[in-house]
Amino acid sequence: MKHLRSVATLAVVLFAVVLAFSAPVARAHEQETFVDWNVAYANLHFVSAPVFTERKNGVQHPGQVDTAGAYPTITLNTGDILVVNYSFQYKGLKERRGDLNWVTRLGLDFGTIGRYVDGNWIGGGSFALVPGKTYNATLVLRSLQPTLRHLHVGVSVQDVGNLIAAPTVLPIPVGGPILYGIFTNAHGPVVEPLQGFNVPPFGNLKLLEPWPWAVAGFVAQVIIGLGFIIFMFWFGKWQAKRGASA
Repeated sequence: MKHLRSVATLAVVLFAVVLAFSAPVARAHEQETFVDWNVAYANLHFVSAPVFTERKNGVQHPGQVDTAGAYPTITLNTGDILVVNYSFQYKGLKERRGDLNWVTRLGLDFGTIGRYVDGNWIGGGSFALVPGKTYNATLVLRSLQPTLRHLHVGVSVQDVGNLIAAPTVLPIPVGGPILYGIFTNAHGPVVEPLQGFNVPPFGNLKLLEPWPWAVAGFVAQVIIGLGFIIFMFWFGKWQAKRGASA
């Protein structure tokens, strides 16, 4: 037991030493090794780096790594709106359905407020990808959590997959190209996606709180379920008694 305590103590000390000498650098998701970039380049070409604009003060940040190898950082308050504009050309050989996407390390740091293609609102639906056509995409996002995260945008292509915005670099480097993206440094309390928004005819909604009609529906389902179980239990006993009397 004494030996085990000594080993555990040594492990803790070594871990502390490693942390002490580790550079406190926030690392982004610079490359995506799970993407088959040959397939990606055969289907999509991102015309330029995405541009991230803070709605509050209009400051724009190009989403590309600078000469020092660092992503730009946007400082936000939770609840702030971020508008992302990017363009891409579909190079596939046949028409497919497409969708817009964004990603952070956890995927819970933003809420999607608006999705547009060529200035047209697409809501939660997909859109047609025509071979050879160039599209202008806009994502309107809302910062929800006080975190430092990297943020990437991209396009989902039917039967191909989710492709993150990146420059077309040939030959393809080991691990894939350096992805377009930014760091978002948000401060403040947690904000719900629709907090402060008036949604007719419901008024102000909070998505993360149970809505009254949802609670009522859940209770009704529980009552119906319990009633069905009680009925089946009674029916089973009745059938058994009937069989015994026969």
